[in-house]
Amino acid sequence: MSSMENSGRASKSSYRWQGRSKAPRKDQQKVPNQEVASSRDLATLIQQFQVHNQTEGKSPKTVLWYNAVLGTFYRWLESEKLPTQVGAMSEEVVRLFILHYQNRPGLKGPKMSTHSVANRVVGLKTFFGWLAQRGYTPGHLLEDIRPPKKAQLLIETLTPEEINQIFSKLNPNTFLGARNTALLFLLLDTGLRVSEAAGLKDEDVRLDSRYLKVMGKGAKERMVSFGVSCQRALLQYYHDFRPEPAHPGVDTFFLAVDGYPMTTTAVQLVIKRLAKSSGVNRLYPHLLRHTYATLFLINGGDVFLLQQNLGHASLEMVRRYVHLASRTAAVRSQSFSPLDRLDVKEVRKYKHNFSPGGSTASQSNPEAGRGIQPNKKASGPGRGGGRGG
Repeated sequence: MSSMENSGRASKSSYRWQGRSKAPRKDQQKVPNQEVASSRDLATLIQQFQVHNQTEGKSPKTVLWYNAVLGTFYRWLESEKLPTQVGAMSEEVVRLFILHYQNRPGLKGPKMSTHSVANRVVGLKTFFGWLAQRGYTPGHLLEDIRPPKKAQLLIETLTPEEINQIFSKLNPNTFLGARNTALLFLLLDTGLRVSEAAGLKDEDVRLDSRYLKVMGKGAKERMVSFGVSCQRALLQYYHDFRPEPAHPGVDTFFLAVDGYPMTTTAVQLVIKRLAKSSGVNRLYPHLLRHTYATLFLINGGDVFLLQQNLGHASLEMVRRYVHLASRTAAVRSQSFSPLDRLDVKEVRKYKHNFSPGGSTASQSNPEAGRGIQPNKKASGPGRGGGRGG
């Protein structure tokens, strides 16, 4: 082989290698000119972030949530007469917004809950992390900001009496009663989210085998089983009262009276009306999910199986249910009191008055201070009579 051929091959190999080395990697995004980047308005970047989330496969609800969080931040900047260019952003500005948000009136109190504030901080950190990744900021401006600690409030789940009270207001021999009974059974027996129950497909509910396939958050499908009581309620609704779909495109399991799919809002409205009619005013959609999880663990269910049934990516929330189940079991253990079951006779109680001189006199027996037994005459010294020595 001639030296010219070797040289040609070497140059081609070198050319191919250089071509590969010049190809930009995914993590080496082209950084915009810093002056141009710093002059970009946040409104434009928020729109770009929305497109990013949509193309990354985020759910429409998640995309709307990010838009709401960032929109609140942008409107606050305008109300405070602060610049809205990305170059004017800083950790101090965002901390001022967090302080403002903490002091806003909340839905259930004079101030926003710690959960709401912490979630907004996470949303802002995600957005500013994206800005840093794209080169619009020299670094992650909110890297040192930590979400505030969330208050760990105990959840009061539904009691058996309350559950029976709610079901007593439903007539399973009518269309609405049968459908709502089946819906309530399903939510309490599987722990589905309201949106998941509304979106259940007809073909995904296996009535004979007593399980269903659910499309949860993040487009993750899971299988959840249900019990015999729930099966009976679902069968009665499906075979006796479920209307014909309004058109061939309707494939959901729960339908309105006109044959169109039930929406998430419609399911929420059903639960709201049940809370009012049953008198269980604290009933709300997610409380049914909390109640399912707690009862599942109390009845001996496995923690990891509960995580799978609920569709949680981590065990963090499931640990809260473990604590809640332990607390509920402790309260219910009052019925297992050893002494209550032994039927121990009550111990006689005496009330005492303390005289100014320091001696004690029994209200029930004025003679007790002189060593005389109640309802008995004084006997010899050996029997506790007299003043004793």
